[in-house]
Amino acid sequence: MPRWEKRLEKVLGAEEFITRHARATTGADWPMQSDANTDMSIWLHSLGNGEKIAVDLSDPAADAAFRRGVALSKAKLGQFNFSCIDCHEKSAGKWLRGQYLGTTQGQFDHFPLWRTSLNQIWDIRKRLQWCNVQVRANELPPDAVEYGELELYLRKLNEGLELAAPNIRH
Repeated sequence: MPRWEKRLEKVLGAEEFITRHARATTGADWPMQSDANTDMSIWLHSLGNGEKIAVDLSDPAADAAFRRGVALSKAKLGQFNFSCIDCHEKSAGKWLRGQYLGTTQGQFDHFPLWRTSLNQIWDIRKRLQWCNVQVRANELPPDAVEYGELELYLRKLNEGLELAAPNIRH
């Protein structure tokens, strides 16, 4: 995960898969970013620890979603008019607004993670939502198509790195 889901015509991340699968198989309501969903996501990700990240873009629709994710990473957003690339490539390795910015590669292999500064567990979609808040853009719901495409882009960018989740960050 994430992967292109033909039936839904969108990229499905682990947390959205959990929401849909729990409802379909048990009737349980585990919305994205709920405690139950996050706990299951942590457990599932931990099973893959040490595995190298691999992304399958053989489906033309998955490749198109990936290319849209690349374009989204370059799109300027919010009152600050920043893109993902502005912070995580052009300003990577520097401090911006009280936060040390990492490179785009390496931003995916450790999610979900414990945010020590907020005393919370975050999945990748929560991180993307918070990036929107930081640049004063409107955050989208966690199951937004755009977040799925950005997630696929980040996963592909981190291809070959080993999964190390859950992890911890400030």
